[in-house]
Amino acid sequence: MNIRRQVEIVSLSLSLFITTLSITPAYSAEQPEEPAAATAKHPSIIPAPRIADWWFACQAEEIEIHAMSFNIRLGVAEDGPNHWDLRKELVFDVLRDHQPDVVGLQEVWKIQIDALNAAFPEFGMIGRSRQEDPEKGEWCPILYRKDKFEVVSEGTFWLSDNPEKEGTMSWGNSIPRICTWGRFKDKNTGRTFFLYNTHFDHQSQASREKSAVLCRERIAARKPGDEAAIFMGDLNAGEGNLANKTLGESLRDTFGELHPGVKLRGTFGGWKGRSDGNRIDYIYVTSKGWKIVEAAILRDHSADNRYPSDHYPVNVRLILQ
Repeated sequence: MNIRRQVEIVSLSLSLFITTLSITPAYSAEQPEEPAAATAKHPSIIPAPRIADWWFACQAEEIEIHAMSFNIRLGVAEDGPNHWDLRKELVFDVLRDHQPDVVGLQEVWKIQIDALNAAFPEFGMIGRSRQEDPEKGEWCPILYRKDKFEVVSEGTFWLSDNPEKEGTMSWGNSIPRICTWGRFKDKNTGRTFFLYNTHFDHQSQASREKSAVLCRERIAARKPGDEAAIFMGDLNAGEGNLANKTLGESLRDTFGELHPGVKLRGTFGGWKGRSDGNRIDYIYVTSKGWKIVEAAILRDHSADNRYPSDHYPVNVRLILQ
């Protein structure tokens, strides 16, 4: 008999016990029956509904989630030998080799969206562009394995004073910036979690700082508020930057937590395989609900030292507890 079947039988047995308990007097016939309010005098007596809540809360199954954040470099850039058409298979190889369950991508244009959808039918995708036209310009889409997850809700907000208004800019950035989010349900267990994916501005420090505050506030305001969440993206900010310090007040930096002593932790390779410099690509998780099993910077390249992007993907394995 498999474990799931055993759990179902135990759950059914306990349900019958709880039902019996809820209709059986708390005291024997020889004892005078106390009024209902007397339960408060006996804190060790747990009412049947509370027993049920406790039992079923204990049955939440842990699930492993393999998450990746990857700035794949915009496909319309004039990058010569590193043009999208000449390196897209290297990008695809990263996804094939590492087999993530969910992926937050940055600097993605429509030509890349179409190529990814054609190459990976097993992935669903949510998101839109940062411009008023939902297909024009850069996206921060989220990919998810359709056989494992379904989308419960989704959206995109702008990193500005008017986050629900498409294409808005407020804080010194010359181009709009966005955060795309989704709430996902694991098809096997029914458990749910949030994922947020963003790309902070590369020029304006004020924009980065205020973007961090807005994202932190949006994560804190999620409903239900106790549900686990992942926040990822290219933040264009080193670990000591105030934007990351702001996020770190309520979120856990997965790589930083597991690898505090690693010296070569740069995530911008500039097509040359550099590993020095700042770590600017991150995956954060909420303080409760997650066990961080593994976190890595993936410096994959071809045999002739060609890289899939000017950024390295970052990768985590998490247990949703």
